Amino acid sequence: MYICYNPLTTALLCMVLLASSISAVTPASSPESEDRVYFRWKYKVHIINGMPDNVTRVIIACHSNDDDLGVHTLFQGEEFKFEFIISFIKKTHFICTFWWGVLYANDVSVFDDVVEIGTCRQKGNCFWKAAPDGIYFSSNYQYWDRKYEWTDPNKNQTRTELKI
Repeated sequence: MYICYNPLTTALLCMVLLASSISAVTPASSPESEDRVYFRWKYKVHIINGMPDNVTRVIIACHSNDDDLGVHTLFQGEEFKFEFIISFIKKTHFICTFWWGVLYANDVSVFDDVVEIGTCRQKGNCFWKAAPDGIYFSSNYQYWDRKYEWTDPNKNQTRTELKI
């Protein structure tokens, strides 16, 4: 049995393993008593139909430069989720279009590694919810920020990304 020993390869492998497992723990008495993760490889995006009823369902179509995730119809409270490993060679970016009856929201950036690596890193989950007044984002499923408004083609209104 032949084993190749290269000190540079071993050092690099140790650094990668160490970097992927680094976390700082806050004391349990602290209000922020959860592990702080400084690096994450794998993420999940959750898209939820947050509408009040099933009269008009939410339809979504998502894709990245490499993957077409298809078209999905979501009933009230239903979720479409997908997971992936971020790329270090090229940008990881997923975009979705949402429809709710005649209303729509084009080019909703549901994961952009420049933005969501920071906001979704703790648990590795990014949550998006379609609601009657727009598209909301959360990194913890508790606090929601409206990021996009619906476009109404009958009013000639354009969808805007809200800067919060």
